[in-house]
Amino acid sequence: MKTRAEVLTTVDLGYEQLFVFDGGPHSRVRVLYGATWLTEEGQAGDSIVVAGSELALHGGRAVAEGLVPTRLQIVDARPRSAARYAGRWLRQAARDLRQLLSRLQLGAAEPST
Repeated sequence: MKTRAEVLTTVDLGYEQLFVFDGGPHSRVRVLYGATWLTEEGQAGDSIVVAGSELALHGGRAVAEGLVPTRLQIVDARPRSAARYAGRWLRQAARDLRQLLSRLQLGAAEPST
């Protein structure tokens, strides 16, 4: 089973302010308000992305420029397997159990005579 875990990065750009970032193959740029000019390394054309729309990236370095004051989000949606989540959960549970056992052993009182 595959799920997608989204990581959001929110960026505010002023007029003509540039933001350079590396977009992954599962990334998108979403404009919350304003408008941005976007160009990607290795892509022939540039794009203008306006409020309420988003654009899928192709995995190269990208440059966004605010055409007006703009807030944008870079959405990185990587596929994650359920096995990876289960493994992480089991490792954390084992750590927690070891800590609990350690505390119980330290807190044990000696038998009274």
